[in-house]
Amino acid sequence: MLAASRRSFSRTRSAPQLSEAVIVEALRDDAWRLDDGRLAQQATSCLITPQAGDRVLLVCMADDSHYVLHVLSRRDRRRATLAVPGAGQLSIRQGSVDVSATQTIALRAAGEVEITAVHGPLSLNARNIFTSATEAIVHTARSCVGQVDQFLLNARQLLRLHGEQVMLTARQDAKIDAERISLG
Repeated sequence: MLAASRRSFSRTRSAPQLSEAVIVEALRDDAWRLDDGRLAQQATSCLITPQAGDRVLLVCMADDSHYVLHVLSRRDRRRATLAVPGAGQLSIRQGSVDVSATQTIALRAAGEVEITAVHGPLSLNARNIFTSATEAIVHTARSCVGQVDQFLLNARQLLRLHGEQVMLTARQDAKIDAERISLG
């Protein structure tokens, strides 16, 4: 009969240690070289992307991996990038979200941009509104009402207005000018 042998391993797992460091350079999207030569990854919860010169809070794990937990200070405070390391999509879910800027806001996408207001109006207010498309602009609505002081429309080839009933009225003059005019 064999006696079972017991081995007990006395593993003393060290607790994570906090320290601070300065970022020297970015190695790839979420890895950084520190001023003391260590390498650190950006923690998923660190939403402000570190940049060279930032003083950061680090955690050193038991397996000797290092993570940037927070950006503590930055010399150049003019720019910050919010990003979640390794995430392909970022969602903000809140009852109300307000994005404000004293100068400019830019929305850019290499693919599709969608703005939807399911139960309420979508309001665009600006001194000037410019729209352009390289292929098509399609408007679909049950009703379309526009009020302008002047409306200029220039079509290079075909301009077609069609409706069950069409009314053109002018308070003073109505002018139709063409090489050929067909009515009826």
